[in-house]
Amino acid sequence: MTTVLTTRTGPTTTLALNRPERLNAVSEELYQELIDALVDADNDPQVRAIVLTGSGRAFCVGADLKAHKAGTRSREDQAHYLHLGQTACELIQTISTPVIAAVNGYALGAGAEIAVSADFLVIADDAQMGFPEVSIGTFVGGGVTHRLPRLVGLRRATDLLILGERFTGSQAVEWGLAHAAVPGAELSDAAHTLATALAAKAPLSLARMKNALRRNDPLDVVLETEPQELLALMGTQDWAEGVAAFAEHRTPNFQGK
Repeated sequence: MTTVLTTRTGPTTTLALNRPERLNAVSEELYQELIDALVDADNDPQVRAIVLTGSGRAFCVGADLKAHKAGTRSREDQAHYLHLGQTACELIQTISTPVIAAVNGYALGAGAEIAVSADFLVIADDAQMGFPEVSIGTFVGGGVTHRLPRLVGLRRATDLLILGERFTGSQAVEWGLAHAAVPGAELSDAAHTLATALAAKAPLSLARMKNALRRNDPLDVVLETEPQELLALMGTQDWAEGVAAFAEHRTPNFQGK
């Protein structure tokens, strides 16, 4: 059974973590399939948004502690497992296609790292997220020690990463971590409605904006690079289409060219 299910609806690709019997706990196979699916979706010019969710009762409860407890991984195997986790989160953060994490049930440890990596987080209001690593003697990954303080501030990130207390979807919205919290029954619709809105944006502009926000350059650098970004876009078909559509009072039809 594949550990990541891929479905396509119009310009949106949905990737569902698919180890429901283990509440989608991560494994080498799941990480690798997620990496492959992300690359495939990002390389498809017809895909304008990715929704990442979990099959069954949870988004992802983190590491498969049963597999860790078995002690069958060599040091090389452990390093490979960690590399896969870092690569998956890095891809979510850096690919051109916007990624929406639709969090149901639980997103803990590695699951929270994956969710926080997404450009947008839509969460069930009764879902629970948390970073329990320090409480069980491990450490976070996925660039969380850099990304989380930028999202919620250093004080809140310190509380979340060191105390490790779980928090709800409603709290995630209150803190500015999530785009929206909705009833669980409405989660899929909310995430795909957002994906439809993103799919209508100019993909070249969106990709450059995502990259600029991720870089978080100093102001003096930004004042140099913003005109460069705009000048590059001015040479595209999409820029001409956007200008024409605005003048003609119609919806633009962007081609990513």
